[in-house]
Amino acid sequence: MRGFTDETTPHQVAIEAYGVQVRVCASSEELMARMEPLFPPNARRLQARLTVGHRIGIVEEDDGTYSVYNGATRVNEGGGVELSLVVFDGQVRSYVAVHAPDYIFVHAGAVALDGKALVLPGDSFAGKTTLVEALVRAGAAYYSDEFAVFDSEGLCHPYPKPLSLRPRWVDENSPQGPQVEQAVESLGGVAGEGAIPMGMAVITYYVPGSESRPRELGRGEAALALIAKAVPTRNRPQQTLATLSRAIDGAVVLEGERGEAEEFAAMLRDRVMA
Repeated sequence: MRGFTDETTPHQVAIEAYGVQVRVCASSEELMARMEPLFPPNARRLQARLTVGHRIGIVEEDDGTYSVYNGATRVNEGGGVELSLVVFDGQVRSYVAVHAPDYIFVHAGAVALDGKALVLPGDSFAGKTTLVEALVRAGAAYYSDEFAVFDSEGLCHPYPKPLSLRPRWVDENSPQGPQVEQAVESLGGVAGEGAIPMGMAVITYYVPGSESRPRELGRGEAALALIAKAVPTRNRPQQTLATLSRAIDGAVVLEGERGEAEEFAAMLRDRVMA
């Protein structure tokens, strides 16, 4: 293994996203060109290259395979370039989500309806993107299908990455094929802008044939439900609790199974707009 040094990664770009600075490193110019589209949303290049700071990058090994590094840790080795790009994407986004000093990232989809955020906490494969897509097609403004980002006042900010859509040949429990990154405009939707208060959060999961009757949670249950999906809970528990407690002030938080995304999205839209 060549290791992760300035000599093995001469192509470097310093970026800042949500208050987190990262030095992105690559062993070739061509590799860096493929990594740049994977920088976190709202990332900006810094004029000067960081000489210190956290490093995340990809090294092409002498045998033609690739290794992904996050700091001093090699998180993936021996893979092809496509796999390494996927791993890099996840590592840099997760690092920002954990360390953003003024924000709390929650694993959630988010859209805006009537000037308020509708937040959909959930893990991967929980159907967040499917429901976000249905809401966007129903007229909601797109905020994210990966993270809901809250500031210290509890306001929700956009995390405007493309939607990661999986083709479905049978139903929502049977995704087929790889994810396809798709711009919200291609769905006939628009990206939301600005920080907005949360009007509703819905913790839900797909069950074929469900009648979709979620129950409303009390404040304590609601806070715990969001904290369970927050990224920096272990690192910043007090900040996470304070931020998400502010976020649910005045918001309705629902929990329960759902049926088809389009029907559920219409029900949520009607409830929010009522």
